[in-house]
Order: sequence, then structure tokens, then C-alpha cells
Amino acid sequence: MEKYVDLLLKNKKKLLFLLGIINLIALIGLFHIKINVDMKTFLPTDSNYIKSYDLIEKKYDLSDQLIVMLEIEKNPLEDIKTYKKIWQLQRDIEKINGVNFISSLFPQSLPGYNIKNADDINISFLNRLNQITLFKEKFLKVKNNIYYTLLTIPLKSEDFKVVDEIEKKLKDVTYYSAGTLFFTKKLFDYLFNMVIFLPPFAFIVMLFIFSMQLGSKKVAFFSIIPAGLGALWTMGLMGWSGKEVGISTILVPIFTIIMGSADGMHFLTHFIEYRENGLNKRLSIIETLRSTGIAMIMTTITTIIGFISMIFINSNMMKEMGIWSSFGIGFAGIATLYILPLIISGNVELKRKRPHMFNVDFTKKLWNKKGIFVFIIIILFFALLIPTINIKFDQISMFKNYTKVRKDYEKLKNIFDFNIPIMVDFETTKEPLDKIYYKEMKTLEKSLSNTINEFNYPQDFLEIMGKEFFKFKTYPNPIQILIIKNAVKNNPSIPLFDLTKGKSYLGIIITKDNSENTLKMVKNTINKLKEKKIFKNINVTGMGYVFDEMNTTVLTSQVKSIFLSVFLVFISVFFMIRKLKTSFFAILPLMGALIVEFGTMALLKIPLNIQSALMANITIGVGVDYAIHMIGTYRYYKNKVENPIEKTFDVVQKPIMANALGLAFGLSVLNASPFTFHTYLSIIMWVGMLSASLFTLILLPNLLKLDNKISR
Repeated sequence: MEKYVDLLLKNKKKLLFLLGIINLIALIGLFHIKINVDMKTFLPTDSNYIKSYDLIEKKYDLSDQLIVMLEIEKNPLEDIKTYKKIWQLQRDIEKINGVNFISSLFPQSLPGYNIKNADDINISFLNRLNQITLFKEKFLKVKNNIYYTLLTIPLKSEDFKVVDEIEKKLKDVTYYSAGTLFFTKKLFDYLFNMVIFLPPFAFIVMLFIFSMQLGSKKVAFFSIIPAGLGALWTMGLMGWSGKEVGISTILVPIFTIIMGSADGMHFLTHFIEYRENGLNKRLSIIETLRSTGIAMIMTTITTIIGFISMIFINSNMMKEMGIWSSFGIGFAGIATLYILPLIISGNVELKRKRPHMFNVDFTKKLWNKKGIFVFIIIILFFALLIPTINIKFDQISMFKNYTKVRKDYEKLKNIFDFNIPIMVDFETTKEPLDKIYYKEMKTLEKSLSNTINEFNYPQDFLEIMGKEFFKFKTYPNPIQILIIKNAVKNNPSIPLFDLTKGKSYLGIIITKDNSENTLKMVKNTINKLKEKKIFKNINVTGMGYVFDEMNTTVLTSQVKSIFLSVFLVFISVFFMIRKLKTSFFAILPLMGALIVEFGTMALLKIPLNIQSALMANITIGVGVDYAIHMIGTYRYYKNKVENPIEKTFDVVQKPIMANALGLAFGLSVLNASPFTFHTYLSIIMWVGMLSASLFTLILLPNLLKLDNKISR
């Protein structure tokens, strides 16, 4: 350690100049960062449902579409002024570059009418529309004497400007919207604000907590600098490498600042104590590194292990978050050992102005069998709750209730029974509009009636149009189909023939809910049709199935990740201590913390999903740090003081509690996020960090008494 410190001090100017260059390069890299809001990167990497969904999109030339629900005071089919206003609004929206067409109650015209502009609309036209259930039932609802009408807007562009332009046209009406592009546009806005505001907010929170613990705002500021630089270097590297920031990787700078600051806080805590004992700066730095340097390196490694084990979670985005968080923690650890000695060796004077806070001397009363008994009782209580954890994640529940995405979705669901659709690709042996398929779909619709709200298929559209537009008494024959096709070919708002492709047709099902049982029942019922020779193949897919698949696999991938993390952490601790029994002692507190965390999730009904599951990886990586610092400090004092356990406790208890509370308070900034799982993560980490720190301070002194042969 002495040679390392002298090397730093001897080359101080060169190293500070190098630091400036690194920071400048990282700052430039920040401007190259892009935000990725594609939810598919969040989903399982090997999902057959996603592959099927992509194939169906290409096969039927399906584009992203927006759903816009207008809230109006009068029935547009009875009030011609209202109808003309919305009819013109729809025409204006259709002119926007990127809008394909609009299906609604307000078509450009109807067979037998020549509507060129709003003035051509008359009462006869409205009466005709009123007779057509294809329009009336699908696009108009009334609730509490308020009328609602839908505009379904397929797009030919995924540019966010399309959403902006549509919303400008809608500024004078009350509307609710949904759809993939709207969803991703709002997601982009939320993530952009989080990138700008949350990392600085996390820095300020950590500064406040550490200043209370370290007794000085100045000392606290310097303790967080390495973590702040680690976040800067990581984000700069992401920018230069072309990696994009997504809904998970947005947490990387926050995690780096909050968790990476632990080493700086431990370093300065020890440094100030040596200074107060009369040592000069050089010797204080050397003794600090001797007493806690190895522990700092090991805690950095174990935290990285916690994150890097996320590569076993079946999601590209979660894997990337684990990898980039590992970079952040690693950079923060390097910055602590590289930058802090350079800074504090200069003219900077760091002194404690007031005593430490967060004193937990009460834990000494549990350094006996009573403490072990209390630990066992707590673990048993929370362990019994774990089997009741709910596993759930979908596109909508991730948003908090106050967000426009969530509010608009709930309104649409309430009025039009809106839900994420199931897509069914029916490959046929006959022409897809043959009457035989109409009968099969009617039978299928009846068998699914208790679980679905709506079933759209081309044969049903064809039958309704034949009766209501052309007065055909039965299902159209091939000649009549040609007549209908010719009549609607210039009216894109009636997308009948877009649902057929060669010898295939597309069915779109809206279920009452997306529960696992509902999705399974619908799929099994549809697949029974494969037994009939009139179908070559039937492919059922949809985002509901994708998320359900992810929910069923998250537990398996999480268990793998946890076992790998615990194993690697154990090996790392054993490498440091070289004693099997003591290494096992070190991981006991974090194992207890994991059980308490999962039990708390069950108790508070916090769903386990691919995002909230990462708290286990964080707890493993960070929770063991407390044990490592305690054991490392104990080894340092074992042969230097009369009561090494007591001395160790006095030295480490306050920085351990400061770190635990700092991490808990720091992650509380996630409550400002519009995403529910960020708030859940904050709650869980409060429980995890406090239990890991207190279990360490209670259990380890007990266990160290049983093993007084810890090698240096």
C-alpha cells in the first residue's frame, strides 16, 4: 500500500491531467446517447410468440395504429352539426404525413352517396349510418349521457412527430388515446426527464445522508465524487459505444451514484479517524488502504457479481442493465482508489464538525443466543409468506395511475372494453372468404363468448356489409363478394380485405382480461380447429401471451441468477478470507435479507416481475459488503487491540448504517418515476438494506466469537 500511495503522490499532476482528459471524453460521449423505447428489448429473447407476432405483422402489412376516443356531448348520428365537426376533424387528421387511413363512424362516403365535403352531409346520410351496425356498434358508445366515439388510425410512419401532429389537431376536443406509437412516445418523454433529473437528484440525496453521517457536507461531497465520476464515465462509454438507454438501463447512473459511493464513504471515514489520531495525510491514506483497501476491492467485486449475474435473466434489456451497472460500479471503485488519495493529499482539509449519526449500539444487546433466536424467528415468518407472491407484468401495469398512458387506457377499457388484442392467423385449404369459414368462426365466437368482448374476422365483416349495404339475404357468394370488393376499394376506412392474404385470414380477439387462465383457454379452444381438414395451420399470438410467457419464466431465470450470485459471492469472500466457515458466516446476513425482501413483497402484494426481481441481485451484491467490511476490519484489529470485536463494531457500525440508509434514501428518488416497478424497487430496497445491515451487526459479532482463528 505504501508503494502505491507514493506512486500516486509522485505523479499527482500527471494523474490529475489524465483525469481531466477522461472526464472531457466522457462528457462528449454523453451527447451521443440515444434513448430506446422499444418494449421488445424488454421481452424474452427466445419467445416464439414474438416471432409469430412479427411474421403476422409482415404477412398482413400491419402497421402501428393509434386508438383515439373522443368524448362528445351530443349523439353525432342525431346531431348533424356535431357529426360534420368530427367528420372534418377526421379529414384533417388523414392529411397528416404518416397517417395511413382512419376507421370510424365518419367514413369519407358510403355506397350511393357522393360526399366531397362536410356541407354534403345531410340527414339522409346520418339515417343510413344509423342503420349500419358495422359502424354504430363498433364506434359509438354512450355512458352517463356522454357519447364516446372511436377513431382507429393505422400509421405508415413510426416518427413521433405523427403523434405530435395528431394531438395538435385534437387540442380543442376531449380525447383519450392508446396504441404502440403513443405508448412509446410517452415512454420516451418519461425516460428523457428521468435521464435529466434523477441522477442529480440521487447525488443530492446521497450528499444529504452522508453529510449527516460523516459530520461534514464537505467530507460527504468528496466521498460521493468517485461515484459521480463512475456514472459519468459509464454514460460516456455508452454514448461512444452506440448503446441506447432504455427503461432498465436508465437506472445505471442512479445505481452507480448510490451504490458506488459506499467505498468513498468508508475510505473517508477511516481516513478522518486516522487524522484525528494524529497521523499525517500520507500515513492516514496508507493506513486507510491497509485497513479497508482489500475490503473496498472485494465489495466492488461482489456488487459487480450481483449485477453481472443478471445475464441469466431472459431479457436483452435486463442483461444490458446488469452489464452496464457492473461497468458503473467498477469505475466508481477505480475512481475511489485513484482520485480520493490525489484530492485529499493536497490542500483540502477534511474534518468532522459533529459526531456520527445512525448509532446502533442497541444491537450489542443481541450479541448472544437471543440475537440468533430473533434472527431465526424473523426469517421463518417471512419465509412462510414467500409462496404467496404474485407474479405479474404487462405494458399497462408498469405505469402509475396518474400517468396519461394509464388513465387513457383505463377510460378506453371502461367505455369500449379495450384490451391488448390476440392475433390469430388462420391458414386455409379453401378460399378464406368461403362460407365454411364463416360458420366455423361463428361457432368459435359462441364457444368463447364468456371470455371475450369482441372477435373481428373478415367473414363477419363481409356478411354484415352484404346485408346492410347491399341487402343480400344470405352470406355473399363469390360474385357478390366481387361486388362488395369493388364498392369499398376506394374507401380505406373499411379495411375488410386487409384481413385476408392469399389462403389465410386474420382474426383479432379482444379478451375480457389477460389472465393466464383466459389466455390458455382461448388458445386451447382455437387450436382444436387444427383437427379439421379445412385448416392447414393456425397460429395464435399477441403481446398478452408474450407477457404471460415472461411472467412464467421470470421465476426460473431469477432462481438461476440468485444461485449464481450467491455462489460467486461466496467464492469471492472465501478467496479473501481463506476460511470456509467464516465465508459462510459472511453470506448469512444477506441470505436473511433476501428472505425478508421476498416475504415483504408477498405481504405488501408487490408483484414479482422481471424488474422487481433485480432487487435480489442488488441485495446480494451490496448486502454482503457490510459483512466484508466487518470481517476485513476485524482482521486488521484482531492482534492490535484487546477487544477486536468491540473495536470493529465501533469502527464499522456507523458507515454501514450510513451506507444502508444512504442506499435506501437514494433509491427513494425512484418514487419520482412514472413507473410502478421503480417505486416497488425503492420499497423493497429499504427493507433489504436495513435488514442486511442490521443482520450483519447482530449476527457477525455472535459468529465471530465462535471462530477466533481468522487469518490475516
